[in-house]
Amino acid sequence: MTLSALPTAPPQSIHLRDGELVLYRRSRSLLYQCRYRLTDGSWTRQSTGKAALEHAIARACDIYDEARYRQRLGLAHRTHSVAQIAAVCCAALRQQIDAKGKKSALNDYVSIIERYFVPYFGDSQLETLSHTDVREFELWRDRQMTRKPKTSTLNNFTSTWSRLVATAQEQGYISERVPVPKLTSKGEKGKTRPAFSKEEMDVLLAFMTDWHHKCCRRSNIDHLCRLNFDQGLEPALMSAGCG
Repeated sequence: MTLSALPTAPPQSIHLRDGELVLYRRSRSLLYQCRYRLTDGSWTRQSTGKAALEHAIARACDIYDEARYRQRLGLAHRTHSVAQIAAVCCAALRQQIDAKGKKSALNDYVSIIERYFVPYFGDSQLETLSHTDVREFELWRDRQMTRKPKTSTLNNFTSTWSRLVATAQEQGYISERVPVPKLTSKGEKGKTRPAFSKEEMDVLLAFMTDWHHKCCRRSNIDHLCRLNFDQGLEPALMSAGCG
């Protein structure tokens, strides 16, 4: 048997792309791994998912080329889905909620992300979303809510969406140069509370006058009632505050 016919073991590591990409296999794994240098000089690792050397080399080169291409576009070297970004965003929001110790708009943000953004966008990437994708989401959301949302509700959605995009930018998943479609904030205006009728005001003022004499309260009670009339306070709330 000649020397060339003897079986040879594959090398411990293979350097590709001028040494910027290294292919290797761990002793306890059948699959090849690769590590490659990013544009900032740091290194990152990723599995090729391939056991055959020839296929692993091809896959490693694809991973490296895609990572460099994404970085030139201002994107992270690896893709992150909306669901992955949402998990990071919600974790940060819950930390802020715990620090405040009381319910706030942040609770609404978490609810919107988990009830609407994640179920709909899920595995999608922010950088690939188009205006059509966002409009279709809004139609789906309106069907889920069974009613056309008011402007105040839409403002909560736009604020939450901005928070999600900001999280992606802060984590380096996307660059600020990457355009992400925005949600619509124009909706139906909320209905103004009905004013007191003349009959309701007469009844209430008469009651307050009688109540004042019986309870010996301050004489400016009727002035407070008239102020509440001007503010448009509902009769139910008015009587609850005077009981």
